[in-house]
Amino acid sequence: MIKVIYLDEEKGWHSTVYEALSTRFDLDIPENLPHNVEDVWHLVENAQIIIADYRLNGDGTLSYTGDEVAKVVHKHNKHLPVFIITSYEDNAIQECTETQIIRGKEMFTNSDLIDKLCLMIESAVNRYNAQKQKSETCIKKLMDKIKAGEVLTPVEESERFDAELYLSELDMDSSLRANLMTKGSFSKIEEMIKLAQTIVVNHQQNK
Repeated sequence: MIKVIYLDEEKGWHSTVYEALSTRFDLDIPENLPHNVEDVWHLVENAQIIIADYRLNGDGTLSYTGDEVAKVVHKHNKHLPVFIITSYEDNAIQECTETQIIRGKEMFTNSDLIDKLCLMIESAVNRYNAQKQKSETCIKKLMDKIKAGEVLTPVEESERFDAELYLSELDMDSSLRANLMTKGSFSKIEEMIKLAQTIVVNHQQNK
């Protein structure tokens, strides 16, 4: 089952959301949220999707919003899906900068809208998993080609870099990302130098 974490400072919504989603997903609803938004990552890092109320700071207990949660999450995993479900949909749409999916809380109380929300959750997670699988498959295919003694074309080198970059963005805390970016930068510089050399040679031959 898809692992869903729901974050809301209004405990009255916990039972409503549990009733709406618990039979379809592996649902976790933390009873209390940390005071420091940076600490939220430790609550959600094993989730496949996060659903957060927008006004987590509504009662004054917390100082951050659902959009700030999304920013923290994406500092660690750039592509992990985050939905905002709120009673203040218009405000969230105007003010949120990090979250693309914003819906009203009636999604939890209307049976037709619950079905729609579940499909949205499944679709988001499926896209996330599919892109990860696509990147892993691309890297394996090209690495097998290298192991067989074949030379990658410039297009294949670019595809491999893009796939490795995407996977590194799923774990932004890993040193692999820094190494990859450095390696990728050197690779791009080498390509530019080779292209410039080719242009010079062709120009000299055509004189």
